[in-house]
Amino acid sequence: WLPRDARMIELLFYPSPNGQKVAIAVEEMAIPYRITFVDITRGAQFDPAFLKVSPNNKIPAMIDHDAPGGALPLFESGAILLYLAGKTGRFYPHDLRGRCEVSQWLFWQMAGLGPMAGQNHHFSLYAPEKIPYAIDRYVRETGRLYGVLNKRLADREFGAGDYSLADIA
Repeated sequence: WLPRDARMIELLFYPSPNGQKVAIAVEEMAIPYRITFVDITRGAQFDPAFLKVSPNNKIPAMIDHDAPGGALPLFESGAILLYLAGKTGRFYPHDLRGRCEVSQWLFWQMAGLGPMAGQNHHFSLYAPEKIPYAIDRYVRETGRLYGVLNKRLADREFGAGDYSLADIA
């Protein structure tokens, strides 16, 4: 990992959908950052140093080496997105109603679309045994969730008003 005196964000990254969310956010927010590649195909997410940052052994994770009070490790892409928005004041509204709108759609993606699409792809593409029930369940639920998103976007460019964390996710 980066030396503690580095004054930037260190993104512990693998190019999965969750990793890409945070990479998009740091780019959009113009935050100085450095990527540390975590090769999950080789088990790097189980390295003790990585587990100190991400105890759930998942990417993405992040260390803000310039946080008040010293280096701040973070895990979970939604928590990282909210932290970055708080740090920069960008892509998360300042008014209560706007924050609620963005939070609803951000958490909808985090708890619904993301996990269901992940299970869909796993059972449809990667599972060593094809299980029709699992494939059907996750394909249908992903389709339902895409329908929710399509309906939401039918009359607007972005999910929650202006371009926000919800769209980044």
